[in-house]
Amino acid sequence: MDGLILVDKPAGWTSHDVVSYLRGALREKRTGHTGTLDPAATGLLLVLVGKATRLARYYEQDDKEYRAVMSLGSETDTQDAEGKVIKECPVPELTRESVESVFAKFTGEISQTPPMYSAVKRNGRPLYAHARAGVEVEVSPRKVFIRGIGFVEMEGPLVTFDTRCSKGTYIRTLCKDMGEALGSCAHLLTLRRVSVGGYKVEDAVSIEGKPSGDDIIKYLTPLDKILPGLPSAVVNGPAARRVRDGRAPAREEAVMPDALPAGAPLRVFDEDGNLLAMAESTGEHDMPLLLKVVLV
Repeated sequence: MDGLILVDKPAGWTSHDVVSYLRGALREKRTGHTGTLDPAATGLLLVLVGKATRLARYYEQDDKEYRAVMSLGSETDTQDAEGKVIKECPVPELTRESVESVFAKFTGEISQTPPMYSAVKRNGRPLYAHARAGVEVEVSPRKVFIRGIGFVEMEGPLVTFDTRCSKGTYIRTLCKDMGEALGSCAHLLTLRRVSVGGYKVEDAVSIEGKPSGDDIIKYLTPLDKILPGLPSAVVNGPAARRVRDGRAPAREEAVMPDALPAGAPLRVFDEDGNLLAMAESTGEHDMPLLLKVVLV
C-alpha cells in the first residue's frame, strides 16, 4: 500500500486528524500529508502512504490554488473568522474595477509577515504558542509569490476571489493586507484549496462521512505513477540491483533525458516499470546519478 491519496478535507478537521483517520482506516502507520490546511479550511490535502512518505520533499514547492472569501470591515486577531474582532472599519464604496486594481498590486513577488496564530517557529516555538501565552515576538517578513488573483464576485462587504500562490503564502494575511489597500480592514471568512500542483480537489475522496479503508484505497495513486511531472531514468538489471543496495548506477547504465541540469530531480525505474529511487542529475554525461531516496 504505497502511493498518494487525494483527500477533500472537511471543515473542522485538522490536517493531523485526516492523517490519523487514514492511518486507522488503511492500517498503515507510514502516512503523512504534504502541506497543512487550517482546521476551518476545506479542500485538497495530499496524503502519502507507505514508502511514498519518503517523497514528501518533492511536493513542497508545488503551487497551491484557493477560492477565498474576504470579509471587509473587520479585522480579527487570527486574521480569519475563528478569531476575536480587534478592529472595525468603514467599507468604502467599491467597484469590481477598484478591487481588481488592488488585486494587481498583490500579484507577483510580495512581502508577507506571517500571522501570530501560525505554525511558523520563533525562538524554537510556533508563533501560536507565543500568541496564546500573550508573549510578543518579532516576526520577520518573507517573500512569497502570487501567480494571480481572479475576481469572482462581490456581495456587500464580502469579496470572493481565486488565487494561485507559492508555498508559504498565508491567504489570511493576503486578505488583511488587501483590506487595508482597499481603504478598510478585512479578515478571511472561508477558504477552500482547489488544487496542488497538477492535482485537483474534484479527484479527491471526501472523508466527511468517514469512509472505510476499502473505499479510500480506490483513490490510491500507486508509487510508480506519482510525481508524473518529473523526468525519469530506466536502469538495466545489474544496475537496478545496485540501486536497491543504495549504490548509484553509472551514467551509461541509465536511459535518461539529455541535457538535464545539475541538481535536477528524476525518478529511477527498473526495466519492469517499478520505481526504485529518486535521484539527481550531476549535469555531467560521464558522472553517475546521485541517489537521494531509495524506495526498495
